[in-house]
Amino acid sequence: MASVEQLVAWLTSNREKILRYAWIPQLLTGLFLLGLSYFMGHAHFHLIRQGIRAPGRIIGYEQENFRRSSGSFSTTGYMPIVEFHTNGRFVQFQDWLGSKIAGSKNVPVIVLYDPGNPTQAMIDRPVWNWIPWAPIFGVALLLVLSAINGFFRSRRSAETS
Repeated sequence: MASVEQLVAWLTSNREKILRYAWIPQLLTGLFLLGLSYFMGHAHFHLIRQGIRAPGRIIGYEQENFRRSSGSFSTTGYMPIVEFHTNGRFVQFQDWLGSKIAGSKNVPVIVLYDPGNPTQAMIDRPVWNWIPWAPIFGVALLLVLSAINGFFRSRRSAETS
């Protein structure tokens, strides 16, 4: 317990110095999360901004096994195979959001696709189009803005000292 009390005493006595550099881990975390959200969502965001909607239907399901990082446990998911018609041809793609059970076939869906590359497509789900990357982007943006604010505050406090 003495070490915890010593740590608390050191933190409270060095509060100004700690707060002066607290923006650095905020900025690093924010930049990491910005990169992660871009990696996860840039294709979806492109489709949301420039995609065209078309009627389609689920024609089947493909079973996929998802392994945990430990390798000892895996989960089975069923990813929908969707078909839609564009430019005089039928296009099929595997959607990104599956389920634990294979659902019904010939279910009508609205497809959001890239007119330049129709194989880049997804089922249009108004809220799920933004999950999971948009909340991560929002948190990252708040962290980066907070870090920028912290940087300028630390500079002002250093000038007045």
